[in-house]
Amino acid sequence: MDRIDRQILGLIQDQGRLAVSEIADKVGLSEAPTWRRLKRLEESGIVAGYHATLNRKELGYTVFAIVSVRFSIHDLSMADSFEDTIREFACVQSCHNVTGDVDYILTVVTKDLEEYEQFTRKLRGTPGVTSIQTHLSLRELKSTSRLPV
Repeated sequence: MDRIDRQILGLIQDQGRLAVSEIADKVGLSEAPTWRRLKRLEESGIVAGYHATLNRKELGYTVFAIVSVRFSIHDLSMADSFEDTIREFACVQSCHNVTGDVDYILTVVTKDLEEYEQFTRKLRGTPGVTSIQTHLSLRELKSTSRLPV
């Protein structure tokens, strides 16, 4: 991956709907080699997909929570079961198995606190979960999925 590949990645991270011709103009290549580079980046898995960034508040998701989950025992089958359960919750935006005092950290969006409370009731019923700690976001200062290329 060279400087031009990194430029292409930066451009499509900022504006995923740019036409190949626009990308080519910005990186100083013609369309054909730009298209080949972009195709190679996609096929290699560096470009994993294209997505629209939606405004959660405009869609009515007023609660953004960072949730720490702790388990009583560390059993692989219990962890697998928890992970399968988490994948079913549409309100869970991300789930990370982490080191430290807790076992998982989730980011969760809901329309209101009542919906969030319903989510935590279900989460507490998951086998092995002994502790849930919630941090509610009061104000979002930065949110990005952009990588520094």
